[in-house]
Formats: sequence, C-alpha cells, structure tokens
Amino acid sequence: MLYSHSDWNSDDEFYKFTRSRFLVDEAENLRRREIKFDLNRLASVAADSIGAAQCISIIKYPDGMFNKTFLMTMEDGREVVAKVPNPNAGVPHFTMTSEFSTTDFVGLFETRSTPNLANATGLGGSQKSSTHQHVMSSLYYARDVQFPAGNHYVKDGMAVKDSEFAIGPATGRDWFDAGRSILDIERRPWASPTQYLQAVGTREIKAIQFLKPPKQTALFCGPKLHQPDAEKKLTALAWYQKIVDAIIPKDTSITNPYLWHDDLHDDNIFVDPDNPERITGIIDWQPCRISPLISYNPNPAFLDWDGLEPETLDLAPRPTLARLSPDERSAAMHEYTVQNMFIGWRNLMRAKNPDLYRVVEFRKTAAFGLIFLAHRMFEYGEPHFLSLLVDLKDMWADLPGVISDIPFPFEFSETDLERIKLDCDKSTE
Repeated sequence: MLYSHSDWNSDDEFYKFTRSRFLVDEAENLRRREIKFDLNRLASVAADSIGAAQCISIIKYPDGMFNKTFLMTMEDGREVVAKVPNPNAGVPHFTMTSEFSTTDFVGLFETRSTPNLANATGLGGSQKSSTHQHVMSSLYYARDVQFPAGNHYVKDGMAVKDSEFAIGPATGRDWFDAGRSILDIERRPWASPTQYLQAVGTREIKAIQFLKPPKQTALFCGPKLHQPDAEKKLTALAWYQKIVDAIIPKDTSITNPYLWHDDLHDDNIFVDPDNPERITGIIDWQPCRISPLISYNPNPAFLDWDGLEPETLDLAPRPTLARLSPDERSAAMHEYTVQNMFIGWRNLMRAKNPDLYRVVEFRKTAAFGLIFLAHRMFEYGEPHFLSLLVDLKDMWADLPGVISDIPFPFEFSETDLERIKLDCDKSTE
C-alpha cells in the first residue's frame, strides 16, 4: 500500500487490520488490531531521526498480528522503517521501550562476548552459583523504569556488571492476551522460579474471576465435548499453587533466567544473500522476556516437525518410494527431510548446549505439563491439568522438590477419578 502526499492521517487503511479475516469473534479481533495515531507526526519524527527534510511516501507493510510497520521514504531516497504496536501488544510505553532496549542489549552483547546467546545470557546471576538471586521479567534501559539498575549478565561463566540496563515490568504476551492487560496483578521482577510461577497462577486466577471467558471454537464446544468450567479451573489453580515448588527442577542450569527469542521463523531472520549461512540480523524482540530456561520452547519455528517426539536420536531411514505415486513420493521425502532435520537439531543441541537438551528432557515430564497448562488456564487446560495431577501421585516421592516424609497433598475419590477421566476424554475427542 503506497501513498505519496503530506496528509497521511486522512487514509483510514493505515490504521486498520487488512491482512486477513478471523473465523472466531472477528469484530473483537479486528478492534484489538486497529489503532489511530498521528501518522503525520510519525513521518516527521522519522525524517528528523536521520536528518532528512521530509518524508515523501509511505508504504504500509502487511499487518502483523501485534504491530503495524511502515516503509517511509525521504526526499533524498533514504528509507526508515517505523513500527507501531497494536492495542493487543501490551502497554505501549513498556512494550516499545523494552523491545528497543532488548534489541540494543543484544547488539551490544554480540560485540562483548560469545555469539551463543542461548548459552550465555542469564541475567541477574551467575550460572555456576546455586545461591545467587534470580531476576525474571523484561529488560529496559535503567533510565526508563523505576527499578534499581546495576544488574549483571553472564559472559563465559563470569558475571558482568552493567548499569545501563535494568529489569522492569513484564511485557510477555501471556501477561496481556485475552484481556489480561486490565488485571490488577503484579508484573514486577521476580527473584526466584517459585515466585515467578506462583505469580503466573495468581494471574490466571484473577483472569478467571474478573474477565469474560474467551470464545471457544465449535470444536471445543460441541454438545458431547468438554465444556470449560470456571470452578474446575480455579480448583486446578489452587492445587497448582500448593505443588508448584515441588515440580520445579532443582537443577539450576535449567531454571536460571535467560533472555530468549522464542519466535524464530523465516520472517524474523535475515541472512546475507551472497552467503546464506551468515545471519545478518534477527528482529521482533518485542515479546522477549527473561524467564527460567524451562519456560521456553527449545525448538525454533523453522523446524517444521509436528510429529511425535523421536524415541532415539538416530536418523530416520530413507523411505521406500518404489510403489508410491509422485505425490506420495513427494510427501514421503518431505516428511523424511523435516524429521531428520529435527533429529539433527536435537543431536546438535545435545552436543553443543547440554543445558538446553536437559530442558527438552524435562518437557517430557508430567511436572512440565502442569507448569505449561497453568500458564494458559484461563483459555484452556483444566481437564488435562487434573489428569496429569492424578498421574503425579505415583511419582510424587521422586520429585526433586519433595521432602521424603511429606505425602502427596491431594486425595481423589473414585468419583473424582471417573469425572477427571471423562472430562479429559471429552476434551480430546
């Protein structure tokens, strides 16, 4: 979409979401992605930022789900990309400030230390110490938030002090999605994994108590399928709060806080066209936060494998193609290629980043399933959560956070077990 005149504010298409349609609750989804702002002023600021006289044309890029971006061309041919967050992206000041400081920090970090970001950016404590204070939330310039500066990051196993940056309110989308932005909840930095995960539980409790339930698709609300139940969700979260400390791993290598980009897909990764092996930039640091390593999906989005977790890390055998049609051959080779790329990634991870591979192993456990489902209990999760809680009873004594003489804190009657199983079965039909 290209415009070449001075009154940019007169074009409504700049402010609307025009990329696609929504099958569920379209009016609300469009409203949350429409924002009115002074585009004339933004064009003037863009020109001033590079010392240009004026902006002479604007191209609106295809809408993102959380932001609008524009290519602004100046009278001398130079170009500026401008980005404006939609209402669903979070609190505008904190959202943009955190993204800008995080992007700057990553750039500075790359010049200061090893480029292995996933293995070297735990903020707030040394990776080798089990007694240090964790700090979990979002990253800012110290001047932009009312929190103490002087945090430190880890470089080659050593703590490096840095007074330019500080940890401030959480901007992760799970703290703002589905109306959570209006909740009166703590978004401050948390000093331990237990504090952080307890705060997640409290957030979901308040969302269930005070927000309108999100609309479900017909798939989840058929007459014989599971119907979301607020009281069951609150019960599940009350039980979660009681066991959260027991299900957190005691291996600090996977609970230490890390700054992590968890949206690595093709649109966010830029490569050198003359040398595709060389990454020239990574964008969209807006939702990035500092959280325990177990909070993150270790698999980049470009690993497009949606099959079962491989039982071993041996490469899959080449499929037999002789009796297949051309379309079947193509599909079989695609699955073979994608699966082995995924297995190759896991092998590389195990060899080069064993901490992250231990996260992969932890994500296979019932304890992780309970943590994962609690994060989105407002939208979904209580049938599977309660089913996993029943399973947890058999492994309770083996959990790292359980003192040997403390019994499993819940009792399930036969009626409870039948109801939980029925709800779980209905939710997966």
